[in-house]
Amino acid sequence: MNSALVVRLPVELVRPKPVEAVPDGPGWHHSVKLDGWRVALSVTPEGVRIHSRSKRDVSAQFPELTDAADQLGVGTVIDGEVVVWDEQRGRFDFEAVQSRGLARRPRSVPGAVLVAFDVLAAPWTDLRSEPLRSRWPRLRSVVEQAGPQIQLVLATDDAAQAREWMREMRTQGVEGIVSKRWDSPYRPGEPRTAWRKVRSADTVDALLLGVTGPERRPWGAVVELPDGRRAVTTPRLPSGTASQLGRAVAGRLGEPVTDGQLDVRWQPLTADAEPLTAEVRVRTGRVPLVRYVRLRVDV
Repeated sequence: MNSALVVRLPVELVRPKPVEAVPDGPGWHHSVKLDGWRVALSVTPEGVRIHSRSKRDVSAQFPELTDAADQLGVGTVIDGEVVVWDEQRGRFDFEAVQSRGLARRPRSVPGAVLVAFDVLAAPWTDLRSEPLRSRWPRLRSVVEQAGPQIQLVLATDDAAQAREWMREMRTQGVEGIVSKRWDSPYRPGEPRTAWRKVRSADTVDALLLGVTGPERRPWGAVVELPDGRRAVTTPRLPSGTASQLGRAVAGRLGEPVTDGQLDVRWQPLTADAEPLTAEVRVRTGRVPLVRYVRLRVDV
């Protein structure tokens, strides 16, 4: 093989299966799930590349992270979360990460950090078939060699400790806990994935189907919930939120439709538009009351 990079980029990332509780018993590794952007950082012969979970190249948007990985061996591939800490609010700032990730030009502030929680490859070596118990010490070694903008995720084998972190650190932007089997390989798309995610926040990710109101500043979003039900968000979106959603759907909407089931007239995303994910808060019931929180363009 001519190159130390042994995985094809952009790499596919494992997606945890949502569950209701942190699993108990031996054999589990639990780490905090932070409020940021999921990415893969890869050291290639041409330089460091950072891809979002949707495989978009965001290397230029996070130059401090590419610099921090500059001393790592060619062929290294890390799975992690890009976060920004808001000192004033005392919590992780998702909007700051998203603003950085969508910016056309790199921004020097606020500073981003890559919290690493897995390593997929080392120079000349594809690690994805190895169990987590082998990958974890390799990841720790990689982080020790990197700059301070790349850090190891907070993790434990103790389920009780993980649940305590989830309760106590929620206000700081800890979304929940990701649990992995120590004996599990790294297998994206595996139906019986060995990764489990417990979300502490009362929000869910929904598929954005379209919007109500004008394209530039929609009044609300039409979404498909994880259980397959469709809903229109309420109340009307605030001006800033509406403008952000309008920019995301600009040029992607089809002709307005009258929907008897939802009792609303709305503009659907076109069939060839890139799928978008909206984070929503749901009040359960026969007819769900759905409140729009934000757009998650990193997924």
